[in-house]
Amino acid sequence: MWLAIETSSLVSSVAVMNDERLLGEITIQAGLTHSEQLVPHIDTLLRMTQVQKSELQGVVVSSGPGSFTGLRIGMGTAKAMAYALHIPLYGVMTMDALARNIPYTSHIICTVIDAQKQHVYAALYTYEGERLRQLEAPFVVSADLLVERLQAKGDAVIFVGDGIKRIAPLVENVEYLHIADPMYRISRASSLLVASRERIALGETENPMDMVPYYIRRSEAEVLWETKHKDDVDIHEEPTVTIIEAAGREYDEY
Repeated sequence: MWLAIETSSLVSSVAVMNDERLLGEITIQAGLTHSEQLVPHIDTLLRMTQVQKSELQGVVVSSGPGSFTGLRIGMGTAKAMAYALHIPLYGVMTMDALARNIPYTSHIICTVIDAQKQHVYAALYTYEGERLRQLEAPFVVSADLLVERLQAKGDAVIFVGDGIKRIAPLVENVEYLHIADPMYRISRASSLLVASRERIALGETENPMDMVPYYIRRSEAEVLWETKHKDDVDIHEEPTVTIIEAAGREYDEY
């Protein structure tokens, strides 16, 4: 049994899968914070699927990019469970999972994650038979420049991810640039599990003690810190940021 945790956006999604089928998934955009709903969702899912924690063979978690806070909460929970249950931990890039929402299309898949300030994190994928291949690694770009670039290429493209809210107004009259239907746009833990298969098969595990989110770029807090201290000669050029992931009381039972 494999448990997946996806909290890279406003969506909270958890899923359980065995080697043959998806046993269950809870995916919600309810406006609650991940700190409020993630652990209750995991407990509910395991209870409803009748899966014991002792049956879990590993934990898969979205490693980013995405919401800084959401990624930290999801990863902190996954690390706590993997450490406490003595099971492997696997990190999967958010975009690799998002692209799996669209099965076997002839279109190029463009994953877009909201990066704020009219920018998105983007990556491009294509199917070669049943194999999903990454055409271009994640990059940060303004929404308008991304659309201009894809228009110039002229290939049929389908967009997935919460960055669609920045893309949609720009592609309304472009017939070969398509927006995925709502059920395919959001990050899902089940897609995370599918995307993790190769890593699991290769045994590419993460160390719970030193695994960190993949942000692509620094947070606003780090940028503001650097600006505030730019004239301080006693400070290094780059601030040293230490993130300590701690398992709270609600994780003790794991």
